[in-house]
Amino acid sequence: MNGDGQRNSVERDQAESALRDLFAHAAPREQPPAAVVEEIRRAVHAEWDAVTGRRMWFRRVGAVAAAAVVLAAAAVLVVGREPELPGPAVARVERVLGTVDFDAGGHRGPLRVGDEILPGATLATGSGQLALRLTSGGSLRIAPETRVTLSAANGAELAAGALYFDSEHAPARAEPFAIATRQGTLRDVGTQFAARIDDAGLEVGVRDGRVSLTRGTTTTAAAAGEKLTVGRGADVRREPLPTFGSDWAWTERLAPPFDIDGRRLSEVLEWVAAQTGRTLTFADPALERLARETVLSGSIDLEPMQKLVAVLATTGDLDYAIEGGRLLILAR
Repeated sequence: MNGDGQRNSVERDQAESALRDLFAHAAPREQPPAAVVEEIRRAVHAEWDAVTGRRMWFRRVGAVAAAAVVLAAAAVLVVGREPELPGPAVARVERVLGTVDFDAGGHRGPLRVGDEILPGATLATGSGQLALRLTSGGSLRIAPETRVTLSAANGAELAAGALYFDSEHAPARAEPFAIATRQGTLRDVGTQFAARIDDAGLEVGVRDGRVSLTRGTTTTAAAAGEKLTVGRGADVRREPLPTFGSDWAWTERLAPPFDIDGRRLSEVLEWVAAQTGRTLTFADPALERLARETVLSGSIDLEPMQKLVAVLATTGDLDYAIEGGRLLILAR
């Protein structure tokens, strides 16, 4: 070994000896007070919620880094399992009127248009209202004072309040959409229907298609224009129900966006009729041809009847009249 090597070896031995002496006299590091630790934990959880809340579960990783920085600065180490990710999103928020809160895996907050909702999330509307686009196809609208859990892509659990489901004849749905209530389970059959549950029982109104209600081993079907009422007993009462009018007004306010740009006028008229539970008719065949040939441009986002008025005002040739369950298109 040359001189340099010997000097390096001696220096390493001296450094190691100094370190041993230092650690032999060092006291354990003082831990922060319990109150400080708790405050740090609350700050980490708040940061986590702020970053991940918009996706309703753990969809972003930025909060992990933020939490690590805060913990390291306070010299607190928390070791635990990373939370398991839930399944793919079951819905996306299309409309929010007022304030609607979610509760998903302990994460809470208000919803905004564009938010994705993952399985197991519970929504509470309070005085607000909400419209969702289901990933399995179709629209789900939630009335005020409603509490519902989106259990799966094709299912929900209605604890209180009212829902409106529109299958929109979605071809992607592998199985019927099911709404579980304490009075039984509802399943759609190419349907528009509303369900409301309260202390008095369950009401189901069918606007289009059919709905089946299963209670134990008994299944009862309802068709368009019918309402089923289930009280606290075992009986199911059936009665007629108009497919238009005040009973459905809240659902129309939550109608999904319908972009008119590049669409034919006839498509807009059919959409308005479907959203308001009416049958579209024309005063004569020439008006129907005109509606099919007229192509619209621009953009307007209004409730169905308001959109009808605005669109017809731009054509100059057509007008409309409401005759009970008919939407009649007339010459101006």
